[in-house]
Amino acid sequence: MIRPLTGLPDPAPRRSLAATWLAAVVAGVALVCAVAAWLAASRTRADAAARLIDRDDDLVEYHLLRLEELVQFRFLDLATAYLAIAILFAALAVAVRIGPRWSVVLTGSLSAAGALIMARVGLGRLLDGLPQVGGWGQDELAPLLTEAAPSWFGTAAQLPLLATFAGLPLILVLLFNGYFRARAERGTNGPELGW
Repeated sequence: MIRPLTGLPDPAPRRSLAATWLAAVVAGVALVCAVAAWLAASRTRADAAARLIDRDDDLVEYHLLRLEELVQFRFLDLATAYLAIAILFAALAVAVRIGPRWSVVLTGSLSAAGALIMARVGLGRLLDGLPQVGGWGQDELAPLLTEAAPSWFGTAAQLPLLATFAGLPLILVLLFNGYFRARAERGTNGPELGW
């Protein structure tokens, strides 16, 4: 298939439009949740810090420093990871629609690797509530931070994981389905479609 405006061959004439949209939806979910985690960080930090200051104990400065580290790990690092996933899936959507085969394989592999890294950290957080780094789980800071976080934050923290692990296999199935359907339509004597 030739593109009408450029006269260049279309590298993906038979790829699934549904796979493109699905990758774009996963990217959008990850981006929205990254922004939500970033916005929740300052509100949660301020609320938890106010509760610590109200206690008026001797270790308030130490607890405030630990609180900063915990907010960084729990909210800002999570937002960064989700932003990276959003970029990878946006690149995958573009590659699926107009890119050559190697770009689909590369961005798909990077997206899968990113999803596995996110799962390792994300599922640990899901099971433990808050990360058990440096003994924070035994502190009173972890429950305080959970109370101070917005009620919707738990959903926003888990949604990209669910979207990624539901989306990646479906994108793969749609791509292979389109590939085998195009080969069947082409037959043995037809021109190469350049999947």
